[in-house]
Amino acid sequence: MLKKNQKVKCLECGKYFKKLGGGHLEKIHGITMNEYLKKYPSAKTSSINFIECQKRIQKKLFQDKNLDLRKKVGSRTFDFIENKEVKKLLQRDYGTVKKCLKIKLWKPCIVLYGAIIEAMLIEMTGAKKFEKAIDKALSKKIILKDQYYKINFIRDLRNYIHLHKELNEKIKISDHLAKTLAEICESIIKYFKNL
Repeated sequence: MLKKNQKVKCLECGKYFKKLGGGHLEKIHGITMNEYLKKYPSAKTSSINFIECQKRIQKKLFQDKNLDLRKKVGSRTFDFIENKEVKKLLQRDYGTVKKCLKIKLWKPCIVLYGAIIEAMLIEMTGAKKFEKAIDKALSKKIILKDQYYKINFIRDLRNYIHLHKELNEKIKISDHLAKTLAEICESIIKYFKNL
């Protein structure tokens, strides 16, 4: 059992926890982690023991000997996709885009995130084209209104695979753009997993 000084104190109720996120703040106090941190800017949200434990888990997970475990975890990312062949391609491109982000290949990130979103929506709606899939996903309530606009943003950027479009629109492909698409894509994958 952890001692009080090995836990983090909730400044709302005074109780101690290994971490505050993931339920306590939301369920007990009805506030998000961001709202909590705005109210208590210097507050700690995870105990040192919890952080150290997470570091050990990540270190163990990403050792070469755990390559099979990483593949197994990665293979569950697209469990909501029924078509096994499409699922394999999604897993492949998802792994590739993660590598591209790591080595700062921004344009391939943009194209691959666009392809991943497109494939997921086409599989989930039965539409033949990306634009139709987005509209159908919204009308069937597969995606939310704010996701609809974000996905259209991704669809437009994905078209920068065409060099003349990129040249004519004079957009700068940057880390900010690629990381924004990464955040959007990750949040949508997480949303689809919980549908």
